[in-house]
Amino acid sequence: MRKANIFFNHIKVKSLKLTQIIQMKYLNSKITFTITITFLLLSLFPSFGKIVYPWRAVPAFAEQNKGFVILFNNTTYSDIDSVILSGPFNRVLLKIDSISTGRFTYDLFTKEDVNNKIWVRVPESTPEELYDLKVFSHGEVSISRKSVKVLKEFKSPHFFIHISDTHVSRQWEGTGEAGYAKELELLDKFIEVANIINPDFTIVTGDIIHHYSRLDADSLGWGGNKLYEADQRPLVEEKYRNYFEGSKGFSGVQALNGPVFSLPGNHDSYGVSRKDHLAMARQWNALCGKRVYGFSYGQTRVLAADDYLGDPVVDIPDASPMSGLQGKILDSFLIENGPGTVRIMAQHRPDRIDTSFLDKRKINILLNGHRHNPHHEYVGSTPTLSIRPGTVCRSGEIERWKENLGFFRIFYINGDQFEFTSPLRFCEDPTAPHEELKLNLTLDFKQDNNGTNSRNEATIENHFSVDLPRCKVRFVMGKANYHIDGGVIQQIIHTDDKTIVDVLTDVQSKSIKRINIYPEQ
Repeated sequence: MRKANIFFNHIKVKSLKLTQIIQMKYLNSKITFTITITFLLLSLFPSFGKIVYPWRAVPAFAEQNKGFVILFNNTTYSDIDSVILSGPFNRVLLKIDSISTGRFTYDLFTKEDVNNKIWVRVPESTPEELYDLKVFSHGEVSISRKSVKVLKEFKSPHFFIHISDTHVSRQWEGTGEAGYAKELELLDKFIEVANIINPDFTIVTGDIIHHYSRLDADSLGWGGNKLYEADQRPLVEEKYRNYFEGSKGFSGVQALNGPVFSLPGNHDSYGVSRKDHLAMARQWNALCGKRVYGFSYGQTRVLAADDYLGDPVVDIPDASPMSGLQGKILDSFLIENGPGTVRIMAQHRPDRIDTSFLDKRKINILLNGHRHNPHHEYVGSTPTLSIRPGTVCRSGEIERWKENLGFFRIFYINGDQFEFTSPLRFCEDPTAPHEELKLNLTLDFKQDNNGTNSRNEATIENHFSVDLPRCKVRFVMGKANYHIDGGVIQQIIHTDDKTIVDVLTDVQSKSIKRINIYPEQ
């Protein structure tokens, strides 16, 4: 391991030691060993000077003409040249208000930190969009994909989608070197449905990847060859990249048009001992960013907890899960931001609930997963709704698909009141082949929606037994001014040769809605 350790120490990266994050088998060929170690490190740390927040697991909301903070690991200690938001149709240069240099710890358990805090401000005219964030420093660029959602203002009422236990990469299609996570075949189609529903954000309550990869599985997702070792492809970064970015033409969660907040579950590690909570938590930091955090959407407060990967309290029998470090983080968030009107807590397991914390902070909703069948109950004295949606992707339980597979929920928040749907299945039969899936919500265009037409018609067909307010249609039209029938214009974005018209429309249950767009006279 000496050559590997020399190589690792040579790279100026703030991280744990190599032996703490991977368990590497010694390979007979020194050349193969060196190449494998190098590839693993580049996969684990794809950007040596990188954005830690907003990034991957924790994106950010940013109102027009207001600011947000970037946690940046400036490993070259260079000046920050510029910060840009990059969308599909526009780029926005952000104003840098200030930059602080020091040691800023973002995880009290792992003690991971960054050395820069960058405060930036969003121009007032910035279109509402989910943007890539780019930090330019000393001729290099660090990119955080789909990590900043710009808003004109927080919407009231608002709503979000809850999914859980995607287990992306549990079943691997093809070879370890050139395959993809089979779960993406379902996740891709769920995303198509969710983007029509147009939630303000999505929360995924853990088990987003899987701690092994199963190759050559049978039709029910069992059998085959199970891979556990850090040097066995797919590597841990490839597993997370499949979840976030997708693969082989299938979408990952970053294809959702709204921000996606992810938190860890018991399967969210690879190539490390599942008894080594510190190593697992550090791996999450290195590949996903923040592990325990809070965020606000207007007066709604959301607390994301880690009830498995790491916190010293996990090794203390009968201890309250929130009595350790993460409880302090979540308490501090509520103290700093105020209690809001609705408080939501998200964690993975429904069997490790700290009712004393829920009661003390008057948590209204506890989102969880872990068990793959939908369920809800009330706990504590607030009382707190404890609820899980089922699982949206294949997870090796295809024979029980009718009770647990293909499900999500929608939550509607209005002031201090909330409602939630029954479990909704995004397609008729999630065991069907990907190309034969029949979706329960579809959007089709009469003409090509690519900027070549001056007229078009969109048809939304809703097979759900629930009304869907504020569904979104994005028309990409030739350059002109347009009129809409069947919806209201949310915003218009003009480019050099195109006009993008975002339209919102309410769609009743079991109905068809048509929206027409044509030039103004």
